[in-house]
Amino acid sequence: MKITMYEPCSADDAGSIGAWYIAEHARRAGYPVEIVRRPRKCDIELISLHHCLDFPRLAALPRYGKIRIVGGHPMQNNPRPVIPFTDIVCIGEGETWIKKALPLLEKFRSPDCLADLPGTILSSKWHVGDPIPASNIEQPLPDNPPYLNREEQTRKKAWYIEIARGCPYRCAFCEIGWSMPFRYYSTEHLKSVLAKADTSITRKINFYAPDEISHPHYHELFAYLKATGYSASFSSMRIDSILKRGLPDIKPNHLVRVGIDGLTEETRRRVNKPITNEMIIEYFRRFVERGHIYFKMFYIFGYPWEEPSDFDEFEELMNDLRTAIQPRKNLIVRIKWTPFVPQPCTPLAHAKAKYDYKMVDRINVWHALNDRPRDRRKPGWYFSADGIIMGEESHRRQCELTAGDETILLREFKPLHKPR
Repeated sequence: MKITMYEPCSADDAGSIGAWYIAEHARRAGYPVEIVRRPRKCDIELISLHHCLDFPRLAALPRYGKIRIVGGHPMQNNPRPVIPFTDIVCIGEGETWIKKALPLLEKFRSPDCLADLPGTILSSKWHVGDPIPASNIEQPLPDNPPYLNREEQTRKKAWYIEIARGCPYRCAFCEIGWSMPFRYYSTEHLKSVLAKADTSITRKINFYAPDEISHPHYHELFAYLKATGYSASFSSMRIDSILKRGLPDIKPNHLVRVGIDGLTEETRRRVNKPITNEMIIEYFRRFVERGHIYFKMFYIFGYPWEEPSDFDEFEELMNDLRTAIQPRKNLIVRIKWTPFVPQPCTPLAHAKAKYDYKMVDRINVWHALNDRPRDRRKPGWYFSADGIIMGEESHRRQCELTAGDETILLREFKPLHKPR
C-alpha cells in the first residue's frame, strides 16, 4: 500500500511530533509512510489535525487517498465537525492503533474492518449525535525515539524527547488534563532515549510536555542534560510547583514561560488554578535573583463572569511587581493575551464565550502606557503584547468550530459522507 501523512496547517506549524510518531510506528509494523507537504494520490491518506482551525482546511481538501483517516489531539476534545469529511476518525493516541489498523486495511480494503478497534469512528455508519467512543489510550506509554524537529532549518533544529502525556492538574479551562490520563516515562528510560539522539546533528534538546510539573524528576533530568553536555531548552514553569520544588538548573538567558490564565485571584480560584498575586511576585523574585531577564506570561480573559474592572487587579499586580523587584538589568516581559474559548471536554464546556471589547481596549491602553520604564537611565521593566490580540471574528470562529456538531461545516463544504 502507498500511505501518506499530511498536515493541513501552515508550513510553520507542520512537522508535529505526534504525526511523526504515527509514521514511525507504521514503519515498524512494515508500512512505510511518506510525510508530505502537499497531498498526493495514495491508498491510505493519514491526516493529522493540530487545531480546530484545521477543520475547514480538511473539509476543503479533495480526496487523495482511497481511504482517508483523520487523527490528532483535537479529536479527543470534539471530533464531530470532521466526521463527514473523512472515512475514519482515530480518537486518542495512535501508536498501537495504527499498527492494528493498517494490516486490517491491507487485507480487507474497507473502513468497516476497523469497527472493533478502540477509539474508532466509521463515518459512513455515523448518525448525528451518536455518543463519541472512548479514546484509545497508550498504556504503557510507547517506546518513542528522539524526534528531530525542523531538519531543514539549522537555527531551529532540535531533538524532542517526550517525557509525559496529559497533565496532573485539571484546570477548568484547559482540555489537556481532561482529554487524556496523566502518565510519564521513567527517568532511566528517558536517559536511554537521550542516548539515541545524534549529537553530531545538534546538541539541542527539548523536553516535550506541557510544563515542568509534567515529570516528578524534571529537575534531575535537567541536571543530567547539563552534566552530559546537551544544550537544553525547557517548558513552562508552573508557579505553585516552582515555589514548592525550587528552580531547575536552567540558564539565565533562557525565556521563562508562565501561565497566569486569569486577571484576578478569584478567577484563578474558579478555574482551579489558585495562584495568588503574592505567589506571582515571589516567583518573579526568585528568577530575577538568579539572573533571569526574559519572561513570557500567558493570560486568558473574557470568562463569562469577568468584568472590565477586573483589569484593575492586573494593573495593581504589575505595579507591585515593579515596586517589589528592582532589577540590576532590564527585564523583558512578553504577555500573550487570549480570549477564553470553551473546550467541550472541560467543566467550562457550556460556559458562554464572549469577546470583551472593553477589556481589549484596557489591555491595549495599558501596553501603550507601560511598554518601557518611565526612567530609562536605570534598569527597569519592559512589557510587550506578544502578537496581536485575537479579533472578534477569529474568536467567534474558534468557539464555533471547537464546540461544533457534525453539520457545522456542511453549509460551506461538500462531505465525503453525509451524516444521517
